Amino acid sequence: MKSLTLLAISAVAAKASPTAEPIRPNHDSASANANRIFNAIHSAGRQWGSSLNHNGFGFIPVTLSAGALLYHGGYSKDPPEGLEWLAFEVEHAENFVRVPRHPPNPPKGPEHEGQPQAPSSPQKFLVQPETEAHRDRDSEGRIRGYLQTYQTTRDVQLLYIDGSGAAKSPIGTLDSQDHVLFPNSSWQWYNIQSEMQRATAMCDMITKWGWAGIMRMEIGFEVIWCDFKSDDLQHESSVRALIQEDRLKDDDFMSPYLWTRAVAERYDGLCGDRVKMDFSSMVSGFFFPINISHTDPERPDLIRLKAAKLKHRLDIRTYLQKVFEEPRRFNVNWQGIVDMIVTRFSKRLAAMASTNVSTDIFIGELEGAVLAYYEAPGLPDDVTLAEDEDNRNKTAEAIDRCATQYLKSSQSARKDWTLQDDLIHTALSDVMQHICNDLYVMRTVLLRAAPDTSTDAYFINKSIKSSDMEKAVNQSRAIVRSLVHELAWTTWRKPQLCAEDEILVTVMWPFGDTEDYYNPGCVSFHEITEQRRSYWRPYEKRPRDF
Repeated sequence: MKSLTLLAISAVAAKASPTAEPIRPNHDSASANANRIFNAIHSAGRQWGSSLNHNGFGFIPVTLSAGALLYHGGYSKDPPEGLEWLAFEVEHAENFVRVPRHPPNPPKGPEHEGQPQAPSSPQKFLVQPETEAHRDRDSEGRIRGYLQTYQTTRDVQLLYIDGSGAAKSPIGTLDSQDHVLFPNSSWQWYNIQSEMQRATAMCDMITKWGWAGIMRMEIGFEVIWCDFKSDDLQHESSVRALIQEDRLKDDDFMSPYLWTRAVAERYDGLCGDRVKMDFSSMVSGFFFPINISHTDPERPDLIRLKAAKLKHRLDIRTYLQKVFEEPRRFNVNWQGIVDMIVTRFSKRLAAMASTNVSTDIFIGELEGAVLAYYEAPGLPDDVTLAEDEDNRNKTAEAIDRCATQYLKSSQSARKDWTLQDDLIHTALSDVMQHICNDLYVMRTVLLRAAPDTSTDAYFINKSIKSSDMEKAVNQSRAIVRSLVHELAWTTWRKPQLCAEDEILVTVMWPFGDTEDYYNPGCVSFHEITEQRRSYWRPYEKRPRDF
């Protein structure tokens, strides 16, 4: 199969124009797709964002840590031979221990695209030779399932396919595999045998680099482990499962509930330091000058790699192979930088975009965001007053401080940057420039609406009640709502525990009431003051050791 796959790809490549220069990643594309690149980095390895932005465009080399536990469900107590699937969560694998005696048949052709799709992982239906023997021995009895536990013996390399790359669906979740890695493939999204062929082809590709498997996501993250005979994976145990038919019928509902709950705990990451992503070697369709439009007029939101020209998809495949054959870099933890940006601005922008937030809170949120970067004008009685610079440059300097603050940490490794690092920096810089420009535009609009202040004023005059101020506030709210729409951070689609003008509070010295200790909860903006410290007050007169 390996040789046939490579020959077929070569044949397709030969049909492409031999004289055309291959497309390459470039900064114009990174800038045009800045928000998408930002969101792809933020969602990588996270269930929530990768479920919402399910049509992945990226490929990232990852290191699976030594000692990581993985799980496999099947009919046999013995390890599989060759290629099989592993889950990161027990409940995910358990789903393939509790199997029906007669699995449902998948649809037979593309005309069934609207019908329920095939099961989500071949663990359940791709039967290894020893499993067939096990089934034969029990042909007169009941099928038994086993939960197998494995542990990695050293750090191993995986190819991570972002988005919901394990979702067997016709809406674009498999595009990165079926139209980039293997653009000549005729695999069917609903066909389990196609899934085995897809996995085998990917393993044929990545094992040449010395990598162990492929990491993808469905309802839970999985690893397609290419060779169970490898010394990189140690079989820890096989636990025989209870017979499904012996369970009370009323218990049937618990399996999907427990599986979903376990996976939902990974909305914000896999935890346990199990996976480390090499963003310095990330290859994304967003880096290239390609068509990424939708292919279904009823779902214009679903951009797809399939929309790109065949030649361009072949170029991306050739490029990523060259990148992935190089050593791992890990120059910058770009996801960490993205996280700092999101946690700095996400709740603030959500509050400013909300219709439930008053004008005073809106202005307070805005000033809290921008004044940290704005140098206040000097006053004659300032004790530390130095020679003041031209006020005209203060806003431009403030925007620059705002836009570059969280990117400064990446500069220490700049001499080692790959092209991928540079492209990611371009995308993140554009996102930050957009945020900071819009924030300072809103500040200028509101300052101009206050007749007693100038554009060089420091604070916005909240006491002004005029039609001009009302228009300025409405204009500013429209700017921030447009910004939120364009950024499209997945945090804004996650239900929040507290309202936009509330904070989840417990005691944090020196603040916090007794109620905050015994019953932590959502506290409104107006209740969080300097006086909120009753929990600590009885101890304030005690001698301190600091």
